[in-house]
Amino acid sequence: MSNIDARTANDAVAELLWRLETQLDEALATGGELLAALPTARRASMLPAIAGQAAVQHFSQTLLAISEARGHVVAGHRVIEKVGKQIGYETNYGDEKPKEDFMPTGADASHLRVAA
Repeated sequence: MSNIDARTANDAVAELLWRLETQLDEALATGGELLAALPTARRASMLPAIAGQAAVQHFSQTLLAISEARGHVVAGHRVIEKVGKQIGYETNYGDEKPKEDFMPTGADASHLRVAA
């Protein structure tokens, strides 16, 4: 594979990764909006609390699954980033700040760390 071909392939991977991360963030935001809208719609329709409870539970599980998928993408991003540095390919798509010292807050995310 020539350098031009490698650069094109690497650029495609970087663009697709950026797009996937953006889409997962958008899915989380949209899902959160949907979940928040359900109780409002139920109250406005004067329905009992049981109405739509199964939907709330399903959508909550959906958000959990998207969140877990996002965590896997973040871990994969770190791997790809390290490989990129090893082969002399570094790029950013609006992600210019160093992440090495960044520690996630909230839930335990230690399972997202990648061992070299």
